[in-house]
Amino acid sequence: MSKGAGRRVRWHPASVVLHWMTLLLILFQFWVAWPMTDETRDLLTRFELYQLHKSVGLTIAAFVVLRLVLRLVLRAPVPAPEHAGPWLRGGAGAVHAGLYLCVIALPLTGFLMVSSAPIQIPTFYFGWFAIPHAMSPDKAAYELMLRFHGWAGDLLIALGAAHFAAALVHVLVWRDGLLHRMWFSRRAAQG
Repeated sequence: MSKGAGRRVRWHPASVVLHWMTLLLILFQFWVAWPMTDETRDLLTRFELYQLHKSVGLTIAAFVVLRLVLRLVLRAPVPAPEHAGPWLRGGAGAVHAGLYLCVIALPLTGFLMVSSAPIQIPTFYFGWFAIPHAMSPDKAAYELMLRFHGWAGDLLIALGAAHFAAALVHVLVWRDGLLHRMWFSRRAAQG
């Protein structure tokens, strides 16, 4: 019996939905990050943008936790097509691990940055309720988390670009149907 016998060819629909929702929220985060740091804007607008950014960041964190739980509970689909070779599979695994690390690090460093900020501004999750801070104000911790948050964002952009480029190669060059594994199509990847 082969290694993939009895295993799904596609990711579970819940994993697919969380994948694409996470991507959309991440794109939104980058889109809102620039105007919220624009000091020419009025303070109320900036406050609202920061609150929105923090709320979406916490939502991304919840989605990532759900995705990780699904990875533990549900079996992964059969491995990618063999033509990729072991070094490409290893690279893909490293990029995926890096993406997970970034989408965990960004909300965590953001939350710790807000918690340790010298000026304590409450975090209101979409205006519904306040999220308590994890620590007291600490300027050194704030500055460290600010740097880590920026680095994680830059790394996420680089890894996201590599991930997108690899998806394009699968679609446009190899035409192996691999993208269907993480889409809503009934068409299966050609193993």
